[in-house]
Amino acid sequence: MKYQYKTREGITQWGYSYTQEERQEALNLSLTSLAVSLGYTPVQTGSHYHLKEMDSLVIYNDRTWNRWSGKGNITGGTTIDFMMAFGDASNAAEAINKLLELNGKDIVVKNDNHKDEYSNRKESHRPVFALPPKNQNYKRLYAYLMQTRGLSQDVISDFVHRRLIYEDSVHHNIVFCGMDPEGNIRYAGLRGTADIYGKKFKMDVPGNDKNYGVNIVNPRSDVLKVFESVIDCMSYIDLTGDTTSNKLILGMVEDNPLMQFIKDYNHIRYIVFCLDNDEAGQKAIYGKDGRIGLKEKYEQLGFSVLVDKPELGKDFNECLLLKKKQANDVTAIAEQDNEVTEDIYRHKRGR
Repeated sequence: MKYQYKTREGITQWGYSYTQEERQEALNLSLTSLAVSLGYTPVQTGSHYHLKEMDSLVIYNDRTWNRWSGKGNITGGTTIDFMMAFGDASNAAEAINKLLELNGKDIVVKNDNHKDEYSNRKESHRPVFALPPKNQNYKRLYAYLMQTRGLSQDVISDFVHRRLIYEDSVHHNIVFCGMDPEGNIRYAGLRGTADIYGKKFKMDVPGNDKNYGVNIVNPRSDVLKVFESVIDCMSYIDLTGDTTSNKLILGMVEDNPLMQFIKDYNHIRYIVFCLDNDEAGQKAIYGKDGRIGLKEKYEQLGFSVLVDKPELGKDFNECLLLKKKQANDVTAIAEQDNEVTEDIYRHKRGR
């Protein structure tokens, strides 16, 4: 968080603070994506990367780096060290602040008099939005979504055909794409296909517009179903067979993409919130501590609003996996019963 303070000499300066959770989030960001956002070009060499502009700098496991030439005060370390070395951050706190900005977080400024000035400066330093390159095949994408997430090949192929998801060629992450009415990709998020080093990798592509979400538009339907994540939306389609309604993925529980969607498409009459069945999701829908929830907000805007919660688990993907497990258990019991019955018949015939 950025704030102002005065020195003993009465000079106003900027300071930075952060929580341990924010520090960990900054450390989890992709180093290659950070390098791209700062204007550098990562080039793959075996299992590592070096920068086209500095071939002595090597990036390992996308989280640590080292500059073998030994130039500069900082010659290696984490994303935080990289931001201090190449992103004009004067200390670790400022580096974390900058990294969270690149990850799409809103930075709270304590002094309201400087809020507009800081917002304008932040917008002018917004990184260029550049999509990761596509892989030649999507084998890891299909393997992860089918084997780990339990999704059907048909639903995955439909999302690929619609250009809503693809596999990047650098890290084999899944790239989720949100488009405007002209078909231009305005938002992109990344999800790892493997838990490397025990961490689940998720982040937004730097420079994206968080007013847009991944969406499916059907002008012949006046129903819009709203989800927190793309995988939940895909799971919902597998569970219900719903291929006709409009669909929007927020990527969060804030409703900026929903406001943009109803602004871009005026045929929506019904909104169905299909958010997670946890405290954050339900608080977003119904409100809490005097704050209006999404349901009441959009009812006041003239929409008919419904809520659809997963039958099992905390979200629709967990519901899909649990139902598949139940079905497998039932099948296994039936097969076992058939084997017992066959054994009885064989025993009777042998008597």
